[in-house]
Amino acid sequence: MNKRGVKIILLVSALVVVVIFAASGFINNAYVVPVAMYHKIDGDSMKSVLSLSPESFERQMAFLRKHKYNIIPLAELARIIKEKKRAPSKTIAITFDDGYENNYTNAFPVLKRYDIPATIFVVIKDVGTDGFMTWGQIEEMRDAGIDIGSHTLTHPHLPSIDENRLISEVVGSKAIIESRLGGTVKSFSYPSGGFNAMVRKEVVDAGYEVAVATNPGKKYPKHDPYALKRLRISRTSDNLFVFWIETSGIYTFIKEHRDDD
Repeated sequence: MNKRGVKIILLVSALVVVVIFAASGFINNAYVVPVAMYHKIDGDSMKSVLSLSPESFERQMAFLRKHKYNIIPLAELARIIKEKKRAPSKTIAITFDDGYENNYTNAFPVLKRYDIPATIFVVIKDVGTDGFMTWGQIEEMRDAGIDIGSHTLTHPHLPSIDENRLISEVVGSKAIIESRLGGTVKSFSYPSGGFNAMVRKEVVDAGYEVAVATNPGKKYPKHDPYALKRLRISRTSDNLFVFWIETSGIYTFIKEHRDDD
């Protein structure tokens, strides 16, 4: 091979290396450990955007196990972030908001079958009412390793309420769950994802180790343990290819920039 051919090969090789490093840098900057947010696991997925069918939920959990995702408790993700460690590839955390009874009847058996940790955030006023879990069901799930977190007393938009009520919603809900179940409540979910600096501070001061929002936007830190971004999993995720994209770790980046258009 002549010198010109060698130079061309070296130039192409250098370009390939540059592209690889550029892509790697983009992925590292855009990557956010996916935190899946579920609500209802029932048969009403065609009626409610908050619903996912039991069949789809099981397919998704089987997908995560089959493809060897690193499924970790939410509190462990918070610890990794606080210790400034890098989460292993394909890490994901599973969460549920509101404490619907179908989380117990439809999701819980699947979580046990695939040995998947999860966090369920309960609204105190709804516990034991029609369509929501009872304290007995919540305790059974806790005893099986499911983390029970607070979703406040009454599910208000926290930035809109006064400081005294804010303290009651954040601190009071934690105290009630701890009184009913024993142990320490580590996790908090902002109702409808609503929070501001004062709300965040109140959650920190209350002794929670981690708090989740929905999607605060691209200007907000991507790995704040007291405002973790989440992915709402609903009927659009029935397709496992879509679910794979959503749990890739860069979907949050894509969604944030898409929504700005």
